[in-house]
Amino acid sequence: MRVRMIWLRTFLLCLSLSILVIPVQAQPVGSGAETPVVALTRDVERLINDIEESANDDARLAEIATELTALQDDLLAAGVALTPRLSTVRGRLDQLGPAPPESEPAEAPDRLDERDALTAERALINDLIGQLEAQSIRARNGVDRIAERRRTLFTDTLSRRYDITSAFSPQLIADLAERSAALERRVASWASFTWRTKQNTVLASVFMILALALVAIRASRRTIVIWIERAEGDDPPTYFARMTNAFWYTLMPTLAFWAFLAISLLGLDQAGLMRPDILFILTRLLVGVAAVVLVWRLSEAVFAPSKPNWRLIGVTDKAARSLKAFFVAMATVTVIDTVIEQVNTIVGASLPITVARSLITSLAVGALLVVIAFLRPFPPHAGAVSDDVAADAAARPWPGWVKWPLVASGLLLIGAALAGYIGFARFAAQQIVITGAILATVYLGHRAAQAIAQDHAFGQSRLGTALTRRLSLSETSVDQLALVLGMALSAIVFLVGLPVLALQWGFRWPEIRAFGARFFTDIPVGSISISLTSIAAGVVLFFVGYLVTKRFQRWLDGSVLERSRVEPGVRNSIRTAIGYAGIAVAALIGVSAAGLDLSQLALVAGALSLGIGFGLQNIVSNFVSGLILLAERPFKSGDIIEAGGYTGTVTNISVRATEIQLFDRKTLILPNSELINSAVSNWMHRNTFGRVTVSVGVSYGSDPQQVHDLLLEIAADHPRILGNPEPFVSFDDFGASSLDFTLYGFLSDIGYGLTVRTELRMAIFERFKAAGIEIPFPQRDVNLRMVQPEADVPVELPQEPFGEIEAGEARRPDDS
Repeated sequence: MRVRMIWLRTFLLCLSLSILVIPVQAQPVGSGAETPVVALTRDVERLINDIEESANDDARLAEIATELTALQDDLLAAGVALTPRLSTVRGRLDQLGPAPPESEPAEAPDRLDERDALTAERALINDLIGQLEAQSIRARNGVDRIAERRRTLFTDTLSRRYDITSAFSPQLIADLAERSAALERRVASWASFTWRTKQNTVLASVFMILALALVAIRASRRTIVIWIERAEGDDPPTYFARMTNAFWYTLMPTLAFWAFLAISLLGLDQAGLMRPDILFILTRLLVGVAAVVLVWRLSEAVFAPSKPNWRLIGVTDKAARSLKAFFVAMATVTVIDTVIEQVNTIVGASLPITVARSLITSLAVGALLVVIAFLRPFPPHAGAVSDDVAADAAARPWPGWVKWPLVASGLLLIGAALAGYIGFARFAAQQIVITGAILATVYLGHRAAQAIAQDHAFGQSRLGTALTRRLSLSETSVDQLALVLGMALSAIVFLVGLPVLALQWGFRWPEIRAFGARFFTDIPVGSISISLTSIAAGVVLFFVGYLVTKRFQRWLDGSVLERSRVEPGVRNSIRTAIGYAGIAVAALIGVSAAGLDLSQLALVAGALSLGIGFGLQNIVSNFVSGLILLAERPFKSGDIIEAGGYTGTVTNISVRATEIQLFDRKTLILPNSELINSAVSNWMHRNTFGRVTVSVGVSYGSDPQQVHDLLLEIAADHPRILGNPEPFVSFDDFGASSLDFTLYGFLSDIGYGLTVRTELRMAIFERFKAAGIEIPFPQRDVNLRMVQPEADVPVELPQEPFGEIEAGEARRPDDS
């Protein structure tokens, strides 16, 4: 029966290996293979034609470039899919060989038909691959053309010069009246039609928006207001408190307001109340309002005009109010300019209106920058003035590296606008205002993240205190959590801020999305491609597997093994084996999810074998020794062993080393190879039964029998000394200055050996002292003699012989 089982296992193993090594055959390419190639070719042709039709539309050109880039990937994937079948066809044709000449016997019909079919299929695949390569080149050239065209459009916009006198011509008044009337007609027609046909829906939508606003206000008072509250007091808050408060003071209300606007607008659209043109206008208007709210909240958070203790920049109260007003004014002017431009795309554009609004925006922003540059925001030095009026007069100006760039930027905007370069002036004004707001927000978020990550800073905050109280975290755990939160917040701030900044600087969302997808999923490094998202997923899966393994270990040890009365050593071995197996499985899953080919691990194994041969012998030896110890279990956790010249209790057995706690409470970490290659004494192997010995010497004037009986009496009186086996005493030797005895006693638990030996020695000392038995110690007599050379007299030995030693007749077992 056993032989049959062995043969059956061998057969199954061979069958499994044969299944693994059978190669997957590439599917033949049929007549329908041209369909995807034709579809891809048609898409490339359509987009190439759209380039010429949208030559002056920058947004559409960006979308076309994104679509062409995606088509390049599809073309490459289609060509890669055809390559395996082409290799198979070529290999089979090589096996069939060339057709025989007419002088030789004809081939079998089946062989001839197979060669013809494979030849035709090879030609078809080569043709399809050629078409795919040609379309890929066209798509790449199209992307290059789009990039060149967009650069040209951008340059033309900035370098074009306008006649600014047209901005104040009568045509401007007429165009304004005409565009205003057109906008009024659109809004009036939409409102009238919507009210007549969907009156109930309008009322319900208005009611829902008001209810949503009330709920948002009530909820914000209980949540947001608590987080952003700025309490006044005699002691100014710490920098960490001010920085984090400024960040949340800006972020939370702004996001809440944006969410309210988005939900309201989406609800109106889903209810069917929005017409496309009205939705476009309302969306742009609300986005502008949201931008102004962001700048207003940011200015309030940084300058805090009414809360000097919470101010991030040490400026005077007057300067704080002025700076906040100026920045909000610049944002408002820029937003109004942008909204008017986008509304003109609906009601019709006008050159005088375009020139007038761009001129006004540029001049306003430039003038505000110059005014800000000449402010004196910083308070005078301490003790320089005595009253507030004198303090305002003696306030210090901006440092030169701040003042003169502001002056230069403002004068540049004003000069460019007056010279007629309206496009450049307007673009620069928008970048100064909006880019400045974005950079300030990103910087504020980054500094808040740094403040959170500071040592012992997060634990003193309200959030840190709440987490410490609810989760019972230690101070070290809170600091580690703060470090993780700071890093995560910095990453989120940059991941959100950089795309927004790119949008502001002329990039389109499809381009940013495509770049982000490529950056996080396809980073070429030599011949390999790295995916950050896959690596992150692999790391997350590994940690999830690690946590699941630890959780399973605790459940198995506490709920199964302990209740099954499994001894601690077996439990430790099972728990350790499961832990390493679970971590290995989690590592394999994480590596696979990260996109690494597990078949390439053979190269890693080869490199490891080379490393083992040169420098990792000890590590591998300890690892294998640890596996042997866990399998054979010559000792277990809790055993008292003697190894490497040390004696102690085994506390942990891992695959590299064993931890032994010595009797002086030190922990000895002993490599496993030493425990395998050298002798190990286990006091508690299989059971805890053991023997203790106590040696003692008495003076030569003592009665040996009395000493023998007294030692047995002492052993019998000790409660831990077993009566079976009985203790016994041996008369060991006639020492140099004592009669040497040894007391032997047996314990049920050798773990008490040290304590018992100590108690026995104390009892021996007391009872011997009471019995008058002396415990001698080595003594040496030193005699000093002065010798005179002239008085030296030879010493004569006695002439009587020494007595002879009489030998007994009884033969001892140790006689030879």
